[in-house]
Amino acid sequence: MIYNLKKIKSYELELSVTLDKSDLDYYIKEAQKYLANDLKIKGFRQGKVPAEIAKDKLDKKEVLETAFDIAFKQSFSDMLIKEKLDLINAGKFEIKENSAERVVYAVSLVVFPEFKLGSYKNIKIDKRSISVSSEEIDKTIEFIRNSKKSNGIIPELNDDFAKGLGNFENLEQLRENISGGLKEEEEIKESQRVQSAILDEIANDTKVEIPPILIDRQLDQMMLDLDADLHGQGMELGLFLAKIKKTSDELRNEWKSKAGALVKKALILKEIAKKESIRVEPEEIKGKVEQFLGGFMNIGEAQKSIDLPKLSDQIRQILLNQKVLAFLEREAAYIS
Repeated sequence: MIYNLKKIKSYELELSVTLDKSDLDYYIKEAQKYLANDLKIKGFRQGKVPAEIAKDKLDKKEVLETAFDIAFKQSFSDMLIKEKLDLINAGKFEIKENSAERVVYAVSLVVFPEFKLGSYKNIKIDKRSISVSSEEIDKTIEFIRNSKKSNGIIPELNDDFAKGLGNFENLEQLRENISGGLKEEEEIKESQRVQSAILDEIANDTKVEIPPILIDRQLDQMMLDLDADLHGQGMELGLFLAKIKKTSDELRNEWKSKAGALVKKALILKEIAKKESIRVEPEEIKGKVEQFLGGFMNIGEAQKSIDLPKLSDQIRQILLNQKVLAFLEREAAYIS
């Protein structure tokens, strides 16, 4: 096999592959072996027919078609492995030559682009101190009291009220617990704000050509998310679009810039994970998948209706992004 890769853009390549007669002979033999497994000939068990006998019994057109299929898949796979290409999509397949002596085919490839990553360590960022005021605690307690209202009567605020809510000895313990919970919530919000600010800084310092197909996929996901949100509110996407007087294409066009920014950040996170050897272990994914399935009444039925490989991949990506963002947060230079 001889192949040539021509770079069109940072994310687009033109692949040309030439398979000579020795390559073709090999793939024809592989096709014959594959097809012989289903061949039924009296006196031989299925899958045990000798190659020389099977060769004469097989349909020659089917052998050639199968040989070409195997040739394309294997030669293409071999090239990807050798070149270590991170493929996004393959299209525009064209057979340039198809003879007994040689097969030449061309494929247009879209790969994840190579780019110079902006500085991502020691990024200066302000980090706010977290505190919880008495007023916030009082407000939360009042919300709890109102939620426990019975026959229009709000329970009296005392130690008995606190004991009735859980493992609290008195009102002071309840206040401490609420304070801790509120502080944890605020710390999570602050961490998310810091991570977002750091990622914005890296994105501003990074230039990358984004493959249009990735933007289209992001827009597809944004439309799916909108549709799901609307269904949760009892509204159809079509009615929503009619209400805002826009077509789905017009809405996608409005979101294009936002989608591009999201894809850029996703590419940055992917690149940092690669550079820093940040990975997600199979056990982590398995645990999250089991946790997700545990939310269903019937796990067996859930497994049948859910695309588990797709779910696992989505969970892997979420966990990986979380790890990279946590890494960036640890590496930041904080300004008091």
